[in-house]
Amino acid sequence: MKTYDLYLDSGPMKKSTYIHVPSIAGCIARGPRTDEALVNAPAAIRGYLRFLALHGKATGPDAAFRTRVAAHATDGGWPGNGAGFLATDTASLSKQQGDVLLERLGWIHDDLRKITVGLSPKQLDAKPAVGRPLRKILQHLCGEGGYLRGVSGASRIQREAEEGRIDARDALDRLLELETARLHAMTKEERSAVIPRGQSLWSVRAAVRRMLEHAWEHYSEIAVRLRV
Repeated sequence: MKTYDLYLDSGPMKKSTYIHVPSIAGCIARGPRTDEALVNAPAAIRGYLRFLALHGKATGPDAAFRTRVAAHATDGGWPGNGAGFLATDTASLSKQQGDVLLERLGWIHDDLRKITVGLSPKQLDAKPAVGRPLRKILQHLCGEGGYLRGVSGASRIQREAEEGRIDARDALDRLLELETARLHAMTKEERSAVIPRGQSLWSVRAAVRRMLEHAWEHYSEIAVRLRV
């Protein structure tokens, strides 16, 4: 039976726990407390495996599996919000592996467009009881270019999306093109480097993992709100 290692990141008193599942990059689970996040993890894994299966990249998404806590950080720079650097992030990311993961990111972008394309401006800008309007979430996602180092033009595209000069969904498509080009231009040394960044560490593998997790987290948020 397959076992998925879980990497937990919690705030003080084990509150606001974020769970990473790096062996299926992009999959995350959350909970207001650690025990609740762990309860949510199996359903989150199944949901992500079904997403991969719909795109022809997973088999048996409903097969039985186990989970195991591999690490639990409670002292990161931003505990509980998923920004932590994982032990698995030290591994080099090959160009081929990067292409696989950025293709996955493109699927999330495409699925975001599919579930929001028919919404009116009024629906996109409606303020919910909790959280941001859908348009603001889509614009927020356009910050993904900042995860990779040296993506020329990413900040400009993000700014144009946030100012409403371009549709955020079109901006995400343009960003993915720039991110793919940047990854292809990286040397083997760049794709293997582990670099201090603020209060944490940075690597290409960590950057791409976080891009996927962030996109999936907000895709899931929008899908739940729209009851897709």
